[in-house]
Amino acid sequence: MSSVSLAPPRRHLLRILGVTFGVAVAVGDMIGSGILRAPNLIASTVPDVALILGLWVLGALDGALGVNVYSELATAIPRAGGGYDYVRRAFGDFLALLVGWSNWLAFVAGTAAAAISFANFLPLIWPWAQTHTVGVALAMLAALFGANILGLREGRALQETTSLIKAVMLLVFCASAAILTPQTAPLSPAMATHALTLAAAVNAFQLIRGAYAGWDSPVYFGEEIVDTSHVIPRAMILGLIFTAILYVSVNGALLYAIGLKGVAASPLPFAAVLTHLGPVAALLFALTAMVTVASCANANIMGGPRILYSMAEDGILPRVFESVNTGGSPVGALLLTAVFCFGLAASGAFQLVFELLATLNGMSGIIIVAALFWLRRKEPDMPRPFRALGYPFLPGLWLALQIAMLILFSMSDRVGILFALGLAVACVPFAFFKHRPPDPR
Repeated sequence: MSSVSLAPPRRHLLRILGVTFGVAVAVGDMIGSGILRAPNLIASTVPDVALILGLWVLGALDGALGVNVYSELATAIPRAGGGYDYVRRAFGDFLALLVGWSNWLAFVAGTAAAAISFANFLPLIWPWAQTHTVGVALAMLAALFGANILGLREGRALQETTSLIKAVMLLVFCASAAILTPQTAPLSPAMATHALTLAAAVNAFQLIRGAYAGWDSPVYFGEEIVDTSHVIPRAMILGLIFTAILYVSVNGALLYAIGLKGVAASPLPFAAVLTHLGPVAALLFALTAMVTVASCANANIMGGPRILYSMAEDGILPRVFESVNTGGSPVGALLLTAVFCFGLAASGAFQLVFELLATLNGMSGIIIVAALFWLRRKEPDMPRPFRALGYPFLPGLWLALQIAMLILFSMSDRVGILFALGLAVACVPFAFFKHRPPDPR
């Protein structure tokens, strides 16, 4: 009698996440180094306080239109690849690969950028770190990747904790700026030094859209969220609303405390405001900044590998990237993402990639919203727990806005278009490999 050895059962992602995590990962991904540096860049080109605050509100409304589209797609196709899965269902492998690689590259570049930002802020507390920026960045990445490789529960706890801490610290900053700092320059309606131009408004809104990037983070956990039809839409909109409140409050506090000219003159207006609070200012700013970027890095580390995992599930990538450990982490995909993040952080090349993300994300957004319209026509009977509000007008408005922004961004970033086209060409071999006929031998 011969014995039959059975292969061990294949591990899957753990379905244990809820609304709290969804909000935490959305807030964590959105609130990063952008809010620390963007106010200075925007104030130096936009000469009106009301317009600055209005642009931040407009950025939130733009995100809300996106939430409306993604809520339908994510609840109808609750998988781990996000936009990759929706586009593949609608248009097939080629465009799906373009979207998937673009989104994954955004996660990688965001992680590397956050790690370098963390290393730049640490010397405010520990001067020794000033000459060891790369080492500090790599150590921070190693710690975060290590925690996530341990398991989903560890990554979830880290994300929820850091998102809560940075939200509280930003609220404390707003209150301190409004109550404790002297108002050195009143909120004047405009700066007489320059007039607003279309290019300045576009560049400012590009920065703001970058600061809001990440509201869609919950969709990358579609195979791990307990009740996707309710949790994903709620987590995205709550995360976006909370972030918008923080962004408007922070900008209002900065403008109130040091005025429009003060924000425009200071590369780090947070530090300029905190100098009024005494010798603990540098420590408070450094801690807030480090927790902020670490939380953003962790959100990127959690989201990006899920795209590779979904591609491996579809057979486009090797099966090793589909492997899941006992803790529920896609360990193969995490390790590949770690390699790229370490390489970009060590080389500094992420800066070029990071500048191109608005173009790449704009192209992906156009394809994804087109997938919504095509799936409505191609698969009208597909179960849709959430149907986009105001269809087809509100999704159409977001599509038009995406196209307009891509055109405007590309006018000042022609390299971004060339890079996106190169990325599309690079996807061709993967699509061919997926559909090539089997070897007759």
